[in-house]
Amino acid sequence: MRPLPRYLSALLALAATTGGQAYAQKPDSEKPKAESPTFKKATGDLSKLKFMAGCWQGPLDQDTQVEEIWTTPSENLLVATTRILKKGRAIEFEFTRIEATDSGVVFAASSNGKPFDEYLMKTLVDEYVAFENPKKAFPQRIIYRLASDGALIPRNEGEAQPSIELRMRKTKCPGT
Repeated sequence: MRPLPRYLSALLALAATTGGQAYAQKPDSEKPKAESPTFKKATGDLSKLKFMAGCWQGPLDQDTQVEEIWTTPSENLLVATTRILKKGRAIEFEFTRIEATDSGVVFAASSNGKPFDEYLMKTLVDEYVAFENPKKAFPQRIIYRLASDGALIPRNEGEAQPSIELRMRKTKCPGT
C-alpha cells in the first residue's frame, strides 16, 4: 500500500482527534443566508433626475479636471462615481447615491473612503435639484442643474467657505 501524502495524513489525524465534526462543511441548506440590501417602496420619483445621467467632465482649474459618471435613475436609486484628476492623475474620488427613502430623497456622498454625508432633497423643479444638510459646515447645500446649452452645473454652497461651481460637458463614457 502506498503511503498517504503528508497533508492528507495530517487531515485524517485532525479529523480523528476532533471526532470529524469541527472541520466538516455544513450543507448549503444549513448555512446562514447572506443579507442582501432590500429597497423598500419609498417616497419620491427619481425619474425627474434623468438629466444627470451619463458621463460628465469639466475643469476645476487650469490643471485639474472633474469626471462624474451617473447611472440612469431607477424608481428609487441613482449612483455615481467622481474622480478629480490633476495633470491626468487621480487625486480624489467620491461615491454618491441619490436614494428615495421613507423619510424623503437623500443625497449621500463618501469622499476618499470617509463615511457618507447625507443631504435631504429640498427642491426638484424641471432640471434643477437642491439638497441640504444645515448641520454641515461645508457644503451645506448641493445643487445640480442643467444649463440651456446642455452643461451640467453642480454647485456646493455653505457658510464656511466660498461656493464651488463647475461647468461639466457630457463626454463619451469609459469603455464605450
